[in-house]
Amino acid sequence: MKAKQRVCRECGGNAKIVHKDYRFIESGLNNVFLRDIEVVVCPKCKSESPRILNHDDLIRTIAVALIDKPSELAGDEVRFLRKFLDEGSGTFAQMLGIDRSHLSRVENGAMAISRQTDRLVRMLALVHEPTLLDKLKRLGRYDAILQHLSAIESKTNPVRVQLDHAENGYTYNLKAAA
Repeated sequence: MKAKQRVCRECGGNAKIVHKDYRFIESGLNNVFLRDIEVVVCPKCKSESPRILNHDDLIRTIAVALIDKPSELAGDEVRFLRKFLDEGSGTFAQMLGIDRSHLSRVENGAMAISRQTDRLVRMLALVHEPTLLDKLKRLGRYDAILQHLSAIESKTNPVRVQLDHAENGYTYNLKAAA
């Protein structure tokens, strides 16, 4: 397929629109990949810019994938869910029943999350944002996730979150990170 031409926003050079897998670091997570999306690529300055369809559903799907993660959440994943819920660190720490400095150490990776706090973060996300429950039901994962919460592995294992855009919204797949 021939790439479409565009002007690069960074350098003004000739950029191309290509289909490729894209590491979505703009999410604040290093383990999120968008599969086969349009990306504006500039050969001159090497910049890449994804063309995101339905951004809200994409972010919601990342949140659902983190809630579905089979092992405990990493600090950046806790931060992602807190920001998804649009909560400040002080308020979120209070909701979790922990000190703000404790939450900061968890989010920055200086301290592992406790098993109880991990489950509380996931449940707060589900209760505080009903659109996540709707998304889980549409993906057919609602019952599985509620059963899965008691079986979360007690150590943090990195996963690769792979997202695919479909006609009715994004879907996700979790894979052990290499």
